[in-house]
Amino acid sequence: MLDTTVARTPAPRKKTFKQSLRELLTYDRSGKGRPQEIILFCRQLASFVRVGVPVTAAIEIFAEQATSPRMRTVYRAVSTDIQKGVRLSDAFAAHPRIFPRIVSDMVRSAEATGNLDEVLLQASRHIAREASARTKVRAAMIYPGIIASLALVIAVGIIVFVMPQFRTLYASLNVPMPPLLGFLLGMSAFISDNAVPLLLGVLAVVLVLGYAFRTEAGKHLRDRVILRTPLMGPMVRASTTERFCRTLGDMLAAGVPMSQTYEVVMSNVSNRVFRDALRPVGPALASGQGIYRPIQATHIFPSAVIQMMRVGEETGHLDTNLNEAANMYEEELDFRLKRMTSFLEPALILFVGLMVGFVAITMITSIYSLAGGFK
Repeated sequence: MLDTTVARTPAPRKKTFKQSLRELLTYDRSGKGRPQEIILFCRQLASFVRVGVPVTAAIEIFAEQATSPRMRTVYRAVSTDIQKGVRLSDAFAAHPRIFPRIVSDMVRSAEATGNLDEVLLQASRHIAREASARTKVRAAMIYPGIIASLALVIAVGIIVFVMPQFRTLYASLNVPMPPLLGFLLGMSAFISDNAVPLLLGVLAVVLVLGYAFRTEAGKHLRDRVILRTPLMGPMVRASTTERFCRTLGDMLAAGVPMSQTYEVVMSNVSNRVFRDALRPVGPALASGQGIYRPIQATHIFPSAVIQMMRVGEETGHLDTNLNEAANMYEEELDFRLKRMTSFLEPALILFVGLMVGFVAITMITSIYSLAGGFK
């Protein structure tokens, strides 16, 4: 059994009213815990448990050293619950927005086996891998997003602010306007004359789409469209497969029962198309059918994953095979991210080049037209 006895800790220093008010105002009860905070907490708690420090004393130390008022409040609440006789896993589960459910469930399994330090390290590695995958996806999208935004801003700036000067110049010189310049000036005049209605229309579309995507039907449609997108679809499939196999494998390795494990795995599946397809697997597991055949019946995962599940289930090494599959699709996700970036970079450069070339040709044509007007 785990040592959760209360150790003698130094009495906390009394806080002034100003400090208490600051913590109350800065504590975000709706915010989620940052992955870095949870990873560091799990690793340090594992170290304390390994050297024999009681859990309550360790968490009190975390509360004293926490720089975030939110985390300090949570640590003290966890410590108070443990002192009242609440199990560590239940104390974590009372703060689901701070501690992911996988942490509380893995700790619950460790409470029976006594390997809390190993399970905490395993949970920290799992959270670190998930955070790394999300960071890679975001980093891959930042550069193309910045380039596309700058190109759009430059194009709108030239059409709205630069091109109208040519209209005044041509009107003062009474020179025929080139068709290409006339098209751009017409577009510029339309945008300038209808700026407010256009902005209101764009805002209305954004609000309508935002509301639609908040509904369950809208979210399902969005996820289905993403899966069918040429570049994003395969990447999302690889990411979802990696996360499914990783979460299931890590929890099985920690000794969490399969029925309880699958509920956590399903909560980590964000794509609703995958979630709908995988929902019937839960009742099949509860009825004792195993995982290989119910997963195969969904037709949602590649055959390589299915075969690794089958072999793992038959040999009793399902957790190991699932982690191998997760590693394989983590590498595929990295490959697809690099492939998408290598495709988007030249595509965006080509787009910016075409835009700049179009404007340059228009201005050169306009200059020649003006020169002909002077003659």
